Amino acid sequence: MDTRIVTDSTCDLPPGMVERYGIRVIQNYINVGETSYLDGRDITHEDFYRMLPDFPAHPKTSAPGSAVFEQTYRQLIAEGARNIISMHIHSGISNLSNVARIAAESIQEARVMVIEVGQLALGLGYMAAAAAEAAANGKSVEEVIQAIRDQDQRTIIYAALDTLGYLKESGRAPALLVGLANVLHIKPIIQLNQGVLKMAGRERTAGHCVEWLITAVKKIGRLEKLAVLHTNAPERAEKLRDQLHPMLQDVAEIHITEATPILGVHIGPQAIGLVCVKAPDTRQ
Repeated sequence: MDTRIVTDSTCDLPPGMVERYGIRVIQNYINVGETSYLDGRDITHEDFYRMLPDFPAHPKTSAPGSAVFEQTYRQLIAEGARNIISMHIHSGISNLSNVARIAAESIQEARVMVIEVGQLALGLGYMAAAAAEAAANGKSVEEVIQAIRDQDQRTIIYAALDTLGYLKESGRAPALLVGLANVLHIKPIIQLNQGVLKMAGRERTAGHCVEWLITAVKKIGRLEKLAVLHTNAPERAEKLRDQLHPMLQDVAEIHITEATPILGVHIGPQAIGLVCVKAPDTRQ
């Protein structure tokens, strides 16, 4: 293919989809004190979430150096790529897109376009897959980028957290909000849409969080795709999927995915959430 898609390990795409669409996934780092783990290679999801509460220091995440991105781009060029679209979360949330741009500036043999999007997890993964499929179907670079932008606007992630403490440790939540949540025993529900992270709801019990998520899906209307994500809470994820399935006639399959440790660092264990992709508005 003339146009190839690159993204990073926050995308949560299962290996089968990565291989099917020929997507290149660049692994991020999880740093615990002086020890660094390459996401998805040096530590399994199971081991990470088992160890998370007892790490001697709160884990941090980091992007690989620009040399890793450059090497990936050059490999794709060697395979015949003339255009490379490198998709990463908005620079207001992560440094990934900035590192990708530094690498892109070193490439002269092909056109490398770094696209900032507003999503993580399968929100990003679904966009990468849609872009790769469009490229495989012969769409122009401009049409592929437009497909990314369109799906980005239609994608929302909701996550019901067991605690705000992990977001606080990672600097993603105001200390006052964390304090209120702890004092009032509130379980926060956060929303990510077009790169904007905000608190969308708060409930007192895990059961009420599930009800909130189901109501949110009903309010969205027709969906093109839906996935249940979790951080070491597979039974809760399966139960939520089973509750949602009878409501969704337009969605053939509801994927369940355990969020990459790169996300687990920030949202903590026992979180459960949804990746919602609205159906396109076909009205003229």
